[in-house]
Amino acid sequence: MKKTLVPFIALTAFATMTTISSCNKEELGNTEFTATIESCSDQQGKTILNGTALNWESGDQVVIYGTAGAGIYAATPQTPATTANFGRVSGNPGNAPFRAYYPSTLTTDGVNITLPAAQTYVAGSINEFPMYAESSNSHLAFKNLCGALKLHLTKNGVNISSISVTANSEINGIYSVSYNTGDPQLVHSTGTGSNTTTISCATAQDISNGLDFFVCLPAGDYTGLIIELNTDDGRFCTKTANTTIPVRRSHYTLITLGENDLNFTTQLHPGALPGLFSVSATQQVHFSQGNLQYQASTNTWRFAEHQYDYVGSANSNISSTYTGWIDLFGWGTSGWNSGAVCYQPWSTSISNSDYYPGGSYTNSLTGAYTEADWAWHNAISNGGNATHQWRTLTQSEWEYLLITRTNASSKLGTGNIDGVGGLIILPDSWTQPSGCPQFNSGYASSFGDWTHNSYTLAQWAQMEAAGAVFLIAAEDRTGVDVGGGGNYGYYWSSTPYDEDDAYVLFFYGEDPGETFGEPRYFGFSVRPVR
Repeated sequence: MKKTLVPFIALTAFATMTTISSCNKEELGNTEFTATIESCSDQQGKTILNGTALNWESGDQVVIYGTAGAGIYAATPQTPATTANFGRVSGNPGNAPFRAYYPSTLTTDGVNITLPAAQTYVAGSINEFPMYAESSNSHLAFKNLCGALKLHLTKNGVNISSISVTANSEINGIYSVSYNTGDPQLVHSTGTGSNTTTISCATAQDISNGLDFFVCLPAGDYTGLIIELNTDDGRFCTKTANTTIPVRRSHYTLITLGENDLNFTTQLHPGALPGLFSVSATQQVHFSQGNLQYQASTNTWRFAEHQYDYVGSANSNISSTYTGWIDLFGWGTSGWNSGAVCYQPWSTSISNSDYYPGGSYTNSLTGAYTEADWAWHNAISNGGNATHQWRTLTQSEWEYLLITRTNASSKLGTGNIDGVGGLIILPDSWTQPSGCPQFNSGYASSFGDWTHNSYTLAQWAQMEAAGAVFLIAAEDRTGVDVGGGGNYGYYWSSTPYDEDDAYVLFFYGEDPGETFGEPRYFGFSVRPVR
């Protein structure tokens, strides 16, 4: 892609649009397909953007659709080159006309493609840069479907763990492809993605001597683009563009941020707690300051002021006009993507069939139903007051946090804060604050006993500042009937279990937490992360 001078707030950025090469292939495989390359400058390797050509490598897989269906084809053993033969691995596309996609996982139906919100850092490269080809014969000239931001970052002593790019419209999700006589265009399915795309590093990358990061984006003119850089020691730096940044198909736009442009801070985002918690092998999150709450009369979402605050029996006042706050929600009641009352936060139906998601789309970052994610599509008034900043953990993420992460069992225990019972979870890195009772992992010996760990409000303030999280035993709601006694806690995940149930985290005094399916009509607590 070529570059153009692009001023950023408090910095000078250069945006150059330089042509990115695409690939084509011809059919091999019972028959054989061959691939050639769209012209490119400053690019090398299948997704390497540093040289002069885009090359196929042995084992690269594409999916080809024809008159009989689809077939998977792989590049045959060879030296990386701009032209490659592809042999059939599985399936059979039949006869022409052909439509082909790279990578082979880009589409599942041969019509729609999914651009993910989560990308993986590859040195000097874009991992699996999406491409498309149409042909009436075995020669398929692949065309790049997207452009890219090339971020050249330099800052002494800084290791980047992830980079997020946020636009003023959705930049990932589900798209259809218009071939447009060899200049393909993407048509977005609104509501299927998010405004933020994140590239994560399996190993944090040192930018002391300057380093390039490529973020794949749909073509467009981006106004008010926000780039957030995160480090491996919990700091971040945010830059906001004060001019429109062009991204063109098959080009990259260079933005250079140097030593004097990058100032990293440990300041937390609004509503976020300081502790970092691993929820997968590659991702850490901050928990919100408290449970999610909703006021129907003003359609306002917020976080509880403290981790130990909850509404309790007042949830029985739930209605579409209630002026108080509720914090026990049926599954899928984010109010997004459906006008049906049963999908609204105030829903009280006790029929599971009323809680089916309003659509089949999934969040491209988490794989969970977007309709089930209360925080993702709603602005949290004291959590940054913007959509797509917070989300609900999936079932697998709850399991990773509680069971799989390093020393998980030693960082989990039941307890109480000023008499309020719940589950205490310690962050990945933990130092016990002086003057606080020692944290005891595990649980009590009887149901409803939260005395395994006990903290005063002042002591808990120290524990929280050190990173500890507290999940309240707020029980549940069925219709307008609210459980009492504080004997157990339920927290929704964003993952469906089956047609009637969804996964929850459940705990009580003698059980420090497990996940299983519960009926969707139950009202349970929601604790977002970012």
